[in-house]
Amino acid sequence: MATQLHYPPRIPRGGKPSVLQKILGLLSPLSWVYELITTFRSGAYRYGWREAFSAPMPIISVGNLTTGGTGKTPIVIALASGLVKAGKRVLILSRGYGATVPLQGVRADDPRYGDEAYLIQEEVPEALVLVGRRREEVLRKAMADYHPDYVILDDGFQYMRLKRTVNILLFDGEALIGNGRLLPLGPLRESMKALRRADIIFVTRSMTQETLDTVERWVRTYHPLGVLPIMPVPFNVAGLRAVTGDSAKTQTTLIQPEQLAARSIIAFSALARPEAFEKNLLELKLPLLEHKRFADHHAYSEADIKELGRIVKTYTQPHQAPPIVITTDKDWTKARRYFPSLFPEIEIYTLQTLPLLDGYWFYEEFLTRSPQRSTPEPPGTNSESPGLPHS
Repeated sequence: MATQLHYPPRIPRGGKPSVLQKILGLLSPLSWVYELITTFRSGAYRYGWREAFSAPMPIISVGNLTTGGTGKTPIVIALASGLVKAGKRVLILSRGYGATVPLQGVRADDPRYGDEAYLIQEEVPEALVLVGRRREEVLRKAMADYHPDYVILDDGFQYMRLKRTVNILLFDGEALIGNGRLLPLGPLRESMKALRRADIIFVTRSMTQETLDTVERWVRTYHPLGVLPIMPVPFNVAGLRAVTGDSAKTQTTLIQPEQLAARSIIAFSALARPEAFEKNLLELKLPLLEHKRFADHHAYSEADIKELGRIVKTYTQPHQAPPIVITTDKDWTKARRYFPSLFPEIEIYTLQTLPLLDGYWFYEEFLTRSPQRSTPEPPGTNSESPGLPHS
């Protein structure tokens, strides 16, 4: 069932506002200012007051209206992998959110350049992931040096300096838009009017009829066409990947939960929506003893990992197998450097969840035929094109 949109309760007539309501009242002007700024910025490009860079190859933007938690990174990986399998040279442009060093046009071959960008580069090594705030400038240089066939704009829905062929907008099927308010009162980066820029909507993780009806109503309300392709993209738990030493790729064979019978779990993560991670852990049907949560994009320290080690020891019983530790691929890229020296004996696994994305449909039926395209027809789209294989 889709998460309902909960708004702060109204103050009853003659009643006194709670502390939360007082705080929200103080923040309301900031939310209005934020909406004014984002609306003006969007209008500047919409009405031609500012000009976006137009590239000669297809640009696929993947992004959100909310602050993360939609499964964007796995979908970028799936799209890039499908294009690579179809023989395309793929460039992925990332802002490098969470980067700890200044950068512009750097290949994402180090976690310091952003955990998500680094994970994408590791998962799709045949593609090129470049990081930089001014992504149109990064693209200009890459066009000469790399000659990409396709460009994927990671987290690009709000990035308007670069024209795109297709705008993919993601909604989490459970959280949707939270309380429906803009930052800092809610999760929205822009007002719902921004939905007019979308060409296709992916509803990730789960989709009920209620969710579908809600998204369709938004499209009828805010999109000038009144109709858009709405594609459900469920995420399935594929298994666990054992990770040891200083490499997240030590094991490639997935382990199924039944192979870890009678083991219990300690989990840690730094995610926008840790609840979704926990829900997937419960599908393993192994006892979850504790989930250590950190803020989204948290940079792990040695103290964090030592604390995690103490938690594992707390739950370790004599004459029983110790708990295993499970995290995400994104978190492991940042935390793995501490484990070999601090806790070489701890068994660590990353949970593998895969988006069930019909890549062939996306390529053949949408990307090459979309009436909303703003760039020329992608190369290799004739009847002999192999299209994107299923991810």
